[in-house]
Amino acid sequence: MMTLLFLSLAVIIAIVVILVSAKFIKAGFDARGEVKEQQRNENVSQEDEEILDKLKDKNLSEEDLKNLYEEIKNKDKEEK
Repeated sequence: MMTLLFLSLAVIIAIVVILVSAKFIKAGFDARGEVKEQQRNENVSQEDEEILDKLKDKNLSEEDLKNLYEEIKNKDKEEK
């Protein structure tokens, strides 16, 4: 009888520990995903800055810049 009581208590404690820690583990995975997303956005921003610097060096006309802007806007819409 005591063995059954001990085993059932051990099972209940194990279930409680798993349920409590699962919430924190899930929060950790979510935070990790956010950090990776921020890193991807930073990489894109660095690439955009490099492209802008190259464009500034080329002395493009106003019409060329408008065309580039439209192409980028259309590309962003396609990606979403």
